[in-house]
Amino acid sequence: MKQIIKLALGLILGVSATYAHDDAFQPKFVDTLVGPYLAIQKGLAGDDLKTAQTGANSFLDAMKNAPQEGEAKEESADLSNPADAIAKASDLKTARTAFLDLSHEMIPLVQHVGITTNTKLFVMHCPMALEHQGGDWIQMDKNVVNPYMGAKMLHCGSIQKQIAGVSVSPEGHSDHDEDHEHNADHHDI
Repeated sequence: MKQIIKLALGLILGVSATYAHDDAFQPKFVDTLVGPYLAIQKGLAGDDLKTAQTGANSFLDAMKNAPQEGEAKEESADLSNPADAIAKASDLKTARTAFLDLSHEMIPLVQHVGITTNTKLFVMHCPMALEHQGGDWIQMDKNVVNPYMGAKMLHCGSIQKQIAGVSVSPEGHSDHDEDHEHNADHHDI
């Protein structure tokens, strides 16, 4: 019974933390983070630490305009800290671990605050990432390009859901559109 109560409390606190940025963060600001985030993702997928670090520095530049009032200050730090760790990483493994933390912040931010463009963004998942810890990330298309595995297993992973773009409802559910595909390696979206 105690475990159920702890789980319920954890879910409640997690949901409230996930939604805490809704008032302070605006879609126009989130737009400024998406490009640098995707540059980090592509750099790591290409086993290119320097490109990932360039993306991380761009992300940190965008964060200079982040809300800093109340709870937003903590949320901003939660976004900046992993980007800073990527920018300062001495190897790909360190950068990939920090990218997991950054992704844990970016996914709910994009999903709940949104972006102003019609750019399609998908949440991807690799169960083997980071020594089978598993990891999620955002990317712009349905072709898996794994930032946690790089060339070792570049296409390991699957689509979890679409979180932005023309066919996404406010609840984060996508409509069945012309891009819908049936593939054993992907979940239908």
